[in-house]
Amino acid sequence: MDLQLIAIKIFRVLFIFVSLLPISIYAKGIEIGDKQVLESKILGEEREYFISLPTSYNQNNYSSYPVLYLLDGDMNSFFQVFSGMVNQMSVDASPTIPEMIVVGIVSQNRVRDSSPTHSLIQYGGTKNEALHITGGADKFIQFIKEELIPQINQNYRTSAYKVLVGYSFAGLPVIQSLYTTPETFNAYLAIDPSMWWDDQHMLKQLSHFYQSPKLNKRRLFVATTTRVTEVYPKENYVAEFIERLKKQPKEGLFFDSITFGRDENHHTMPIISFYKGLRSLFDGYMIDDHARFRPANVLRSHFAQFSQKLGEEFRPKEDLVNFFAYDRLYNTQFSVDIESAIDFFKLNAEYYPLSPNVWDSLGEAYMVNGDYQQALTCYEKSIALNSSNANALSRIEQIKSKLN
Repeated sequence: MDLQLIAIKIFRVLFIFVSLLPISIYAKGIEIGDKQVLESKILGEEREYFISLPTSYNQNNYSSYPVLYLLDGDMNSFFQVFSGMVNQMSVDASPTIPEMIVVGIVSQNRVRDSSPTHSLIQYGGTKNEALHITGGADKFIQFIKEELIPQINQNYRTSAYKVLVGYSFAGLPVIQSLYTTPETFNAYLAIDPSMWWDDQHMLKQLSHFYQSPKLNKRRLFVATTTRVTEVYPKENYVAEFIERLKKQPKEGLFFDSITFGRDENHHTMPIISFYKGLRSLFDGYMIDDHARFRPANVLRSHFAQFSQKLGEEFRPKEDLVNFFAYDRLYNTQFSVDIESAIDFFKLNAEYYPLSPNVWDSLGEAYMVNGDYQQALTCYEKSIALNSSNANALSRIEQIKSKLN
């Protein structure tokens, strides 16, 4: 292979690596999310929600994605920043969480939808007649479970894994959903939930939660701060909730938490809590920087163990595995290892058998290795999935001329 061709191949590897990085800065306009409306029979009203799709969603038609349901998901509330964080944390060359669809549920009557019980007593113990609408959390959870989730599953390529996130008062239905319908979501993230509500109702319900059946690989992350008692003249009931779950773990529930000190208060903690929470809920997803220098079977084993831990199949990103493979195939800065490259490409074909690009890439590796019959088979599979793949068509002609 001459020096010019080697240079071209190395550039291709570097280009693939760079393509894994966020590219929104080059766009003239940035689309944050798509607004949708659902007519809810359960709530007797129209409900608005926003959808943010993963970076790779429109680049293929075969991958399915976990879904993160975000309460207080208004465009001017948490939806913009949280959906952006999910995207950033799930791309690049070392993603810390899987790509996810983010559904931001717009708050139309936050007090009604978030309160698990009816109570007229506001924080501080005084009566407030404006709270007569409270007690709608169970119906709100029912709406999410029976109407919104089926709507999302019908319209988008979703996997079975679902996460529910809520902050402050909207953190109450997160805990309530775990208590009452733990089969609905796989993971729960409650950011400083208002555990003071109705004489600490949710804290008292914890004893009933312990008596309920064993959970099936559910995960809960709760965040709070020691500065709560500086703002409100009450005890930090979230801290008590955390302490009780630590002392007496619930069978089948992985529980983790963080308590910030004086550097964060109730209003400054949502963003960092969301980041810490996702890192905890998907702990073990991230691979280290040297994964591409190890055998492909090590990568397979890593994600098999992670999937077993969470109870749902998770795979590395297709373009990331392709980068590992091309790096082993062409990057002369390290040691070129064609067999290792082929193993990575084959692993990608195992993960994404409906991807024409995966088979095209595997065909290229076989050609470099001089195995033209195997290369021909791969390119033909690529053409079967995408008949307009000009590169595969050209390679097939080249291979047939060599074989004849």
